[in-house]
Amino acid sequence: MRLQLISSPQPKVAILSDPFFRGRGYRGYRVIRRLAQALLAPLVAAAITFAPAPASAAPNDEEVETLVQTVLEASYKEGNYKEALDTLNLAKQACAKKSACSPKVRAKLYVALGTVLAGGMKKPSDAKAAFATAIKEDPTVALFPDFTSPEIQKAWSEARNAGSPSGGNQETKEVKAAAAASGGSKKLKATYEGQAPGRGWRTGEGWFYYDQAIKAEKQSEWLDCATYGRASYEAEDRTSTLFLVASCEARAGLWVEAVSDYEATAEAAERKNIRQMTAQARSRADELRGKIPKIVIQKPSGATDLKVRLNGVTLEDDQLGSEILVNPGERTIIATGKVNGAEQSFEQSVNVGEGETATVEIKLRPKGKAIDRALVQCMQNAQTQDEFDECISKNRKLPLNLKFGLEFSAYHDSDKVDVVSPTFFFNVENPTSGWGFGGSFLVDVVTAASTDIVATASPRWTEQRYVPALGGHKKFGDVDVNLHAAMSIEPDYLATSAGTTVAIDLRQKTVTPSLSYDFSYDIAGRSGTSYEVFSRRIQRHALDLASSFVLDKNSVLTTNFSLVIESGDSSKPYRYIPTFAPDIAPRVLPGQSLATVNFYRNPERILEQLPLSRQRFALAGRYARRFSASTLRLEERLYADSWGLKATTTDMRFLYDVGKSVRIWPHFRFHAQTGAAFWQLAYVAEKTPTGLQVPALRTGDRELGPLLGVTGGLGTRIAFGEAKNWGLIASGDVIYTRFMNTLFILQRFGYFGALTLEVDVE
Repeated sequence: MRLQLISSPQPKVAILSDPFFRGRGYRGYRVIRRLAQALLAPLVAAAITFAPAPASAAPNDEEVETLVQTVLEASYKEGNYKEALDTLNLAKQACAKKSACSPKVRAKLYVALGTVLAGGMKKPSDAKAAFATAIKEDPTVALFPDFTSPEIQKAWSEARNAGSPSGGNQETKEVKAAAAASGGSKKLKATYEGQAPGRGWRTGEGWFYYDQAIKAEKQSEWLDCATYGRASYEAEDRTSTLFLVASCEARAGLWVEAVSDYEATAEAAERKNIRQMTAQARSRADELRGKIPKIVIQKPSGATDLKVRLNGVTLEDDQLGSEILVNPGERTIIATGKVNGAEQSFEQSVNVGEGETATVEIKLRPKGKAIDRALVQCMQNAQTQDEFDECISKNRKLPLNLKFGLEFSAYHDSDKVDVVSPTFFFNVENPTSGWGFGGSFLVDVVTAASTDIVATASPRWTEQRYVPALGGHKKFGDVDVNLHAAMSIEPDYLATSAGTTVAIDLRQKTVTPSLSYDFSYDIAGRSGTSYEVFSRRIQRHALDLASSFVLDKNSVLTTNFSLVIESGDSSKPYRYIPTFAPDIAPRVLPGQSLATVNFYRNPERILEQLPLSRQRFALAGRYARRFSASTLRLEERLYADSWGLKATTTDMRFLYDVGKSVRIWPHFRFHAQTGAAFWQLAYVAEKTPTGLQVPALRTGDRELGPLLGVTGGLGTRIAFGEAKNWGLIASGDVIYTRFMNTLFILQRFGYFGALTLEVDVE
């Protein structure tokens, strides 16, 4: 199923009863193989489905970030403040269009401007304005930890606190949300000015701040409530006040602080013999403790002078590699160090939610290159915005992500069918420009001596099938257009297909509908016979309407409706149907042996004849949910077609992370279907004066009859290599099929295994 690499963003639903491949007596294997591949391929995708992903990059993000870093590392550090300021102002022009740079990158740019203005040019008011703009672009932005000074910190603090007394505008709300996510403190809006204490209070200050905390709580201003409550508790030690502080911290998202204060409340209440408050505080602390997210930061090997900061707080060496409790929200990890004596750095943001554990592996990279003087000169000489953008385009690198691999799979079943299938696949992506292409080449080597073959007195035989496929996609804003094509080449069958998929991101990429169309043109023949002598043409039009919904940051739901319209004679030229006299047919039993069937059957050999058209319909849904160290995937598919066949398929796998390098999963699948309307266990043929009368439609394909199927298996993926960019995937499935109303056999055991080696190169 390497076609996943080049198919639509919403993988299509495979229709179980499709006669996907044509051949002499091993169609059962081919359907099973198709199904097994359809079930196997998404495991690779599932391994990255819920991995942390960077925010959407805008066209000029990479160039502007490079300029910002190199300006600070070179011009600013060397004291060339005027050159640094001029270059950063040029970078501002690169972000003049809102769509040219993401808010996070624009925020970093303005932080760099403020850093130069405050630390180098000694212009605090201008620096404050730059910092305020940065905070407006991204409330979670922070100073560059390697480039701070008292002057910079002062201008930054003033920009952070500016406008906070109003409390009503959107910018202030965003800053509050950022403060809540980072665990930061807030300034008091109202200050105690000598009021008398309230009833039961010893100090006026304690009473005043407690009253302010209660007012903030009623207005759902949780940060203000916690801040005023803390001030009240410091002025007058009251256990109930500390309980209020913990309650407001919990609702503000400051879970780590809330647990600590609940525990302190319980200890203080126990000393004072306030049993109800003791029990309540401990209960809330225990409940909240289980929800607190954790971050594990893995140290790089071979690095010296390593300094790691988590949201601006420097971590001790013994904290690295162990779980760090954090409040829910976005966390930024910044690291610096030396590798072989060269200064290198690392920065990554992760978003952690309730009960999650995020693992971040520090990968130090060179801090930046010298400023491209030709680029700066080009930007300075630009007369129009178009000329300016052209400078950026000429300098832009071509970031490519390459993924390639090999797979070897094998199948064996109790009906004497054996298959081996080597495959090569690759995929190239340019995430910045939004395009990619890929392809695969599969070879099937099939050896078969199944009951169907024996029934036609055919010898055991071996055959090869070759399946090349290519495809690519390009994003135009929020619209992704995909084109793909494939072939299947056998001695007696040639299948070709081509199609396109259009997907669009809506509601900030939380809803992605897509529409796909595929056209297939197949030629069925006889082995050893030219298509000019004998051939049948089969055409298919396939339409898929799908959509994925991001339900929350841990859950994704995908729905899919498929319609396939097929025309042409898909009857097998090798398949002969046994027929029986009218008085014999009712006595034929399911699973009757070949010898018994041959004894009672009519002597005439009747070829299979299927309807000349078929319409298929499938409705499917897939739900995936990511937990702290595992992923649950559930799939359900309902199918019906114009031949009267109806089917239901349920698939489930639970992927569990064993450490950071190993993932394992159990797999279960259940399939049930009715037979086609013209399916019969024993077809009746009568001799009449005008000849032998046989049913117009007839088949011996047991995959078109009623059956039940159960699949169970295990799989694992092991990541290795210094950058963990190599992956080894091994999986195995046992497939049991129960045929409810067929000749010769009533059950079949199949065994499918696959070993895949894949490599990701950036």
